[in-house]
Amino acid sequence: MKEEILDSLSKISILIVEDDNVALTLLKSALKPYCMSVYTANDGYEGLESFNKNNPDVILTDIHMPMMNGFEMMNEILKTKPHQKFIIFTSYDTDNNLLKSVKAGAALFLKKPIDIEILRSMLMSLSVKSQDKLIKLSHDISINLEREKIYKGGNEVYLTFLQNKLFWLLAYNLNSLVTYDKITEYVYEDENVSKSAIQNIVLRIKKELGIKIKNLSELGYMMTSQR
Repeated sequence: MKEEILDSLSKISILIVEDDNVALTLLKSALKPYCMSVYTANDGYEGLESFNKNNPDVILTDIHMPMMNGFEMMNEILKTKPHQKFIIFTSYDTDNNLLKSVKAGAALFLKKPIDIEILRSMLMSLSVKSQDKLIKLSHDISINLEREKIYKGGNEVYLTFLQNKLFWLLAYNLNSLVTYDKITEYVYEDENVSKSAIQNIVLRIKKELGIKIKNLSELGYMMTSQR
């Protein structure tokens, strides 16, 4: 069982958001040797920036933090990636907090002090929940949303860095509008970018994959699945 847990952890990236530096260091030390990547942040704002930059598989977050708390950060992240996986931990284990966690999108809830073995088991359960269900974008193109893989004629294909970030932002929000502001925030990490530059990337994705991405006037873009 332990070997299974360690094997599952080695395939996932994790972001830890915690304002207590001692707790943050302990969690990082306990997970880093076993996980593919471990990122850290001291508050919700830093956590949001790290999410936009690194797109972790699982986010571990405290609730009570300065600047931006865990719930506020989660709500912002879920606007970009509705299926993001979270584990929330807090010292205040009340029914109200648990309910708020579930409504905010938390996958699992853990009370402090953190039991590392329980945390590792939770992470394993999240990693094995990834489904192999494919979503068809066209006759040739299908995607695995959980594993973030693109297939063309059954073979995996790859995009450039910016193309990949934009593609998955649109895929997370399939059949829904993704605004220019959201594209700038997530893909370009709030750097100034022209609409024509975004359009050029969209055109390259459409040309390479042969999929439908609609431009909705001056609002943004929408990727559509095959009906």
